[in-house]
Amino acid sequence: MKSLLAILSFLSLISSDAYALKVYLLSNHTNAGDHNQLLGIVSAFEKLSDQQPQVEDLNTKTTSPAQIKAKIENNLPSEKVIVVGSGEGGIEGIKDLSTNPNLTICLTSHMFLDGYKNLNLLKKVNFIALPIHVSAEIKGKLGEKLIETTGVAHNRQPEAADQAFAEWGQKELPGCKTYLGVVLGGDAPVPGPSNDIKLFTEEDTTHLANYVAQNADDACILVLNGPRTGKYDPEKKEIMTVHRNGNSDRITELFQKELAAHGIENVKVMDFQHGSKAPYNSFDLALGAVKATYGKMIVPGEATSLVSEAIDTLPPGLVLVYENSAMNEVHQAHIASELAAGRVSVLKNYQTVEAPQSTESKLSPSAAKVIASKLWERVKE
Repeated sequence: MKSLLAILSFLSLISSDAYALKVYLLSNHTNAGDHNQLLGIVSAFEKLSDQQPQVEDLNTKTTSPAQIKAKIENNLPSEKVIVVGSGEGGIEGIKDLSTNPNLTICLTSHMFLDGYKNLNLLKKVNFIALPIHVSAEIKGKLGEKLIETTGVAHNRQPEAADQAFAEWGQKELPGCKTYLGVVLGGDAPVPGPSNDIKLFTEEDTTHLANYVAQNADDACILVLNGPRTGKYDPEKKEIMTVHRNGNSDRITELFQKELAAHGIENVKVMDFQHGSKAPYNSFDLALGAVKATYGKMIVPGEATSLVSEAIDTLPPGLVLVYENSAMNEVHQAHIASELAAGRVSVLKNYQTVEAPQSTESKLSPSAAKVIASKLWERVKE
């Protein structure tokens, strides 16, 4: 009997090693959006897996490609390894890796990156996950390696928004029957080598305030901004003091003044501050308030991640995306794809709302779930 138990124990160990799974996340942690994509993907993957994989989250700004290669090669003899890299940091992180039967490499981004044109990179990666609005030419080049998503992956969880409102709503927000969340746009880089910036302008701000004032009805207005809001002056020089040490920015201040000029009083400004140690996430709290009172969340079209987060967190019909001057052609294509998928309404020229023909596809899986499912299929092969 003891001999039989020993044999079973040994076989169990062999089986465990054979199917052991390690997941590496590779991104430059300075780029919060890239890192957030990976956290969302691995969270979705863990919900699919019947075993809890080991996860190592590496910052490619501080971990070299050689160090990453050494770590992964140490695992490959006994484990299946999944590497998920996001943005430019993900491309850098896999630079020294080679193909291996036990290795799956997936890259992801909110847009097609120049690094994806590298033929040596394309040979070693199994998948590249990109929003569905990428061009037909790109789709043709990537072929079966492409994972198409509507929107981008993120780590915003609906239950976090519910919890934030339940715990902090009465303490931090004015008591209202319903809430209208408004996220102010921000200055955004133009794709390509130009290093140009498209500004969210004072004219955008004035027009947005006018639309909000005309459509607020009896809702309390929750105003949110971000690190890109008012980051540059009209000459496109960075203002180093905004959103630091309690300082706000000229766009947010103008928006407040414009609302006041329209006689709007029930306004709560949730000002972003670098290094804030607030006990709750402002966007979670605003989403929770909108969801609980069936209000509306208005988000800027250049904020790709926030658009996807709002859509995936709120019930159908509660998200309105507004076009603005900071949007480039990639942003425009993203919003068009969300509208075509029935996931959002779009405010055009701060005047006309274009509603989707159908909202049925709002129930489709999030980008993170789509990517995670593809990786899980690969692991089970």
